[in-house]
Amino acid sequence: MILLKLGGSLITRKEVPFSFRHRVMRRLASEILPAAEREGLVVVHGGGSFGHPLALEYSLHRGLSSEHQLRGVALTRHAMAELNRLVVGCLLDAGVSAFGVQTSAIAKCSGGRLEGLELSTVRWLLKHGLVPVLCGDVAQDSELGACILSGDTLLRVLALELKPERIVLATDVDGVYTARPDKPGAELVPEITPREAHRLKLSLEGGDATGGMRRKLEELLELAKHGYTSLIINALEEGRLRKALSGESVRGTIVKR
Repeated sequence: MILLKLGGSLITRKEVPFSFRHRVMRRLASEILPAAEREGLVVVHGGGSFGHPLALEYSLHRGLSSEHQLRGVALTRHAMAELNRLVVGCLLDAGVSAFGVQTSAIAKCSGGRLEGLELSTVRWLLKHGLVPVLCGDVAQDSELGACILSGDTLLRVLALELKPERIVLATDVDGVYTARPDKPGAELVPEITPREAHRLKLSLEGGDATGGMRRKLEELLELAKHGYTSLIINALEEGRLRKALSGESVRGTIVKR
């Protein structure tokens, strides 16, 4: 089984609220189809310009402290439902038997941390050859009232529960760099392990409600400690996602034990 994360900055234009990259997602769906037909597949996608602006506007990453934020909870859930519908629609049009799963309905958090997922529906979908499509979401929190559950955290917990053979993070950059990719002298880090991570002088800016690339790397390093290898790639490059899902060698950053 393959676990695939589609980054929010890949499938949306993060600088324009509620802007979906239809053309990009349609191509990604065509590259996902062979893997979906060949073996089990679970897809997780980020919030991009649908979820993050609302989460930040209503400070949902800090929990609930006023009634005003309740509208933010409702608006964020509605926005993520719409983005999930668009992603699933593109997958269905490409021939992938995708099935949207509402993350907020199966997740329980405490203190901003994901405590557990009720995965019976996801397991049933996989058993019958369907492709579950989950997403980052606003979720119930026993301490904070509500919190933002990032797609990267969701990916880690799904991996530990479902034990995939391959984990791929499709983003809009080639992988992890030693500095911002657009800065002179920035170099792609081809491989990172938990032991080496603290020695790398990485500039990982977190410009959204869930921590950006820093959160991605933290979650993948945690998975690496459990023996899972992950690959971060730039899926804006045509054909790269198809190759990564098939196990071919592609440009990117490998995170491993």
